Order: sequence, then C-alpha cells, then structure tokens
Amino acid sequence: MMLLMLSCVLMTVAQEASYKIIIDKDSTLKYKLNGITLGTREVRYIVYEYQSKDPKGTPATISGVILAPLDIVKGTVPSDGILLYNHYTISALDEAPSSEIDRLSGAFICNPLKPNYVLVMSDYIGFGSSKDKPQAYLCGDTNARNSLDGLLAAKALMKEKGIPEGRFLFNMGYSQGGTESMYVAKLCDTEYKDKGITFDKTFSGGGPLDIEKAYTEYVRIGYCDFVGAIAQLIIAYNEWYGLGLNYHDTFQEPLASHVQEWFLDKKLHMPQITKNIGSDSLSHMLTPTYFNVESEAAKTLRKMLREKSLMDTWTNPDTTRKYFLLHSRHDRYVPVQTGRVIIPWMKEKGFKPSIVPGKTNLQTNTVVFKLNHDPAAIVWLIQTAVAIQLWPALYYEGGQNRYYHNVVKDLNIMKVIKTLESWGIDLRKLINIKLAPQQIETHRANRAGILATLMNLVPSIKDALAKVDLTPEDAEEMLEDAGITVEDVMQVVAYLMSSPSSAQEADSVLSIYPFSEDVEAPVQLMQLYEQTLASWFMLGGINVEYENWGW
Repeated sequence: MMLLMLSCVLMTVAQEASYKIIIDKDSTLKYKLNGITLGTREVRYIVYEYQSKDPKGTPATISGVILAPLDIVKGTVPSDGILLYNHYTISALDEAPSSEIDRLSGAFICNPLKPNYVLVMSDYIGFGSSKDKPQAYLCGDTNARNSLDGLLAAKALMKEKGIPEGRFLFNMGYSQGGTESMYVAKLCDTEYKDKGITFDKTFSGGGPLDIEKAYTEYVRIGYCDFVGAIAQLIIAYNEWYGLGLNYHDTFQEPLASHVQEWFLDKKLHMPQITKNIGSDSLSHMLTPTYFNVESEAAKTLRKMLREKSLMDTWTNPDTTRKYFLLHSRHDRYVPVQTGRVIIPWMKEKGFKPSIVPGKTNLQTNTVVFKLNHDPAAIVWLIQTAVAIQLWPALYYEGGQNRYYHNVVKDLNIMKVIKTLESWGIDLRKLINIKLAPQQIETHRANRAGILATLMNLVPSIKDALAKVDLTPEDAEEMLEDAGITVEDVMQVVAYLMSSPSSAQEADSVLSIYPFSEDVEAPVQLMQLYEQTLASWFMLGGINVEYENWGW
C-alpha cells in the first residue's frame, strides 16, 4: 500500500512538472512598430519544452514561451491572469515566439495600460524544439493541442516558480491565431473538457474560420495579398496528411522548383516568399487543375480541408462561454466571408450575438472600415487590450459589475442608429417613405428583406453608405451579425419614418443612458482606453481611425 501511495505521489509530481526549462532570464520586452519603440517592460522570459502531439497523433516535444512582467514575479503588483496567445502566420524559424520577443503579442504587455497579465505562447510544431518537422499551418486541432498542452505545462511551471496565475484566463489570437483560438475553444469543449481549463473569454480576429471555404473563395476571386500563405497551407496538408501531391503538378514556376528552399527550410519570411512567387494572382502560382472544381486533385485537397474544418467537428459548443469575433470587411488577406461564416453557425447552436460587450456571450464586430488585414489587427488588439484591462473591474467576485450591467442591458438598435448618425448618415431625415401594412407583413418573415427594401427605395442612403465603403447588403449583414433581427428593426421603423418636426420626441427615444454619471464611468473609461491605445499606435504611423469603430 505504501508503495502504491508513493507511486501515485510520484505520478502526480511528474504530471505537474511535465516541462523542461530551456531559458530563464530577466529581459526587456520591447514593442516596435515601423521602427519606433512604442513601449517597453521588464519581464521574466522563460522558454520551456513540453510534450504534445503532431498532426498524426504521434508524441512530440514542443517549445513555448512565458512572458511574465517582473513586477508580477516580484509581487509588487497583483496578477490579473494569464493570456494564452495563439501566434499569427509565420514562415521562418526566427519568427517563432520562443526565438524573439519583439512581436505583436508584446503590445498586450508593453502598452500604456500596463495590464497585469502573464503571456503564454506555443511555437506550435515545426518551430523551436520541433524545427526539424514541417509546420502544421492551419492544422487547427494540432496547433490548438500544442497551445493547450503548453498552457498546462506553463501553469505547472509557474506554480513551481511561485509566479501567480491570477484570477482570469483569456484565449486570443489574430489571423492564423484567430483560427487557432477557436480550435482551442473547441478542444476545451471536447478532449480537454476535464483538464480544468475555463476561459473567461476568447478573442478571435481576422482568421479563416472555415479553411475549405477560404480556399474556395481564394480560387474564386483569383488573388490574395498574402498569396504565399495559400501555398503554405497546401504544403502543410500535403506533408502531414499524405495528400500525395507532386509539387511540380501543383505549383507553377518558380515556386514549383523552390518548395524546399522557400517553405520547408523555413529560412524566409512570408513577404519575401510572396515577392519570390512574383504575383498575388493564384493563376500565377497554381496550375490550372486547381481552378477546376471537378478535378481529382482539387477534390482531394478540398475534401481534406473539409474533414479538418472547425464547425464540422465541433458538435456541441458550450454556449455559456464568452466570445469576441472581429473581421475587417476590407480584408484582402483573409476574405471576411471566411471568418464571419461562424456567426450563423454559433447562432444555430444557441449563442445570441451582440456588438455590445458583456451583453451576451457572443460579441461581434465586422464594422472596420477601409482597413486591410494588418491595420485591422491593431483594431482587434486595442479592443482586446481594453477588454482585459477592464475585466477585473467589470467582472469581480464571479459576477458582472452591476453598474456596468445597468449600462449595457438597455443598449439596442437605437445605439446603432446613433452611430450611423455620428457618421453623417441621418436615417430619419433620409427616409421619407412609408411602407404599406401588407409590405411590412410580407417582409416580416424575410429578415434580410426589410432593411434592403428601405435602403433600396432611398438612393441617398445608398450614397451615404458608399461614402464609408458599404453597400445596403453589407449593412444588412452587419446587423444580422450583431444579432439585430427584423423585429428589432420594426421597433424603430416609426422613428425612421418620423418627420423632422418630431425631433423632440425622437430625442427622448434616443436617451439610452438614463443613469447617473458614475454609472456611465465604465463606458467612458472604455472610450478613453481605446483612444489612448489608438494614439499610441499612431506614434508608429498607423491611424486606426478609432472614431469610426467602438464598443
């Protein structure tokens, strides 16, 4: 019996210490943008190895990194929690999180808000300690498994080192990381369900959440600003899932003869690879057979992409978990449709979306104007950074701050209308028509019809939307994503159709903050934080036009 007890103790210790520290030092984390150092912070920089699996299910040694602010390590400030950061698309070994620390992720620690969180990142297979393996680019379950196993090992390491975890745990990522963060959430609902991991919120931005749809969309439009990433996807699936592709039959020259040098050797950064390919046109990179949807090669690839898809393999998502989804409608790297496709799926599963943080478990935002993939990443980062900074104030003792709750609970479609008016789109003045009762009844059953009818009947509205690069269909879709139904629209039809003379009555309808000044403080604080971070990024030459988006 004594031996059995001792064996159990040793097993528990082994499980808790399932890591190996490679680097443990104090360092200065710097966040640089366009050559300008925007922020610095002293951190404990720990590179460690742990056990996970490759795409074939074979055990593999993976590396990761922990960035813990020194003031947390030394106990001079409390830890608010852990940020599990899933990294974006990389192609060179020197881009791995464990190889250097001046990255986008550093903005979460170095920004002016100085949030008190510990950052945890996995290299994923193919980088760091597993650099001898091909990378598993957008092999969702594999990278998510690497990330979660890295988190478990990091928690054990932090416990042994006396680094406090804090109360909150967030899952986040942009671009490839935006996709991987959702696979992380999926695995938490499935094979990691009993591992004791509960995320307070998942922040996903700019990711191709349906890989097969993304590939199909790229082929349809025929180009991509980040064309090398498509080649990287095909190569990863071929190397790991045995598609049997001959690269000379798959790719045009010069790529066909340089797959090893440009991709598998992992010496080049993606901009250099894209430059070497010589064009953002897919017809310049892929052979004609991949533009023929009936070809066996195209069918084989798409079948595998579908088998590994997020939504087809996530049968029962936990609808009590919180999500924030953002995707720029002008993203030329990852088309918005490949990301927003998850919203109707989540609604079918029982999530109720809202553009208002804290109002429901699914917060959406696809209203990012005139921003391509990279600057939209800054918008995602700012909103995420503000959210995690305010979280300890808005959610404490396991519940939501009652003042903040009072502010958000009454936000509705009128807030959207006020936002449109702030952009110079005065719907009440523009709409001077009235739908007959029978028209209203007809369109009540057609969620997409009522708004389109209103907008198409008034060309000036279409012109006003065009000034911010929106079509009526775009506006319709954004309202749908925000959880605004035709019933919600009908509630404000009277306002939209009211004459300018009824302005006083309309103003009373728009009074959506009937609270004292101290209750409004959280919302005002959010806006202040957003503007602070936006100004911080503008120092590096990026104007994210924060006045055009918000909570």
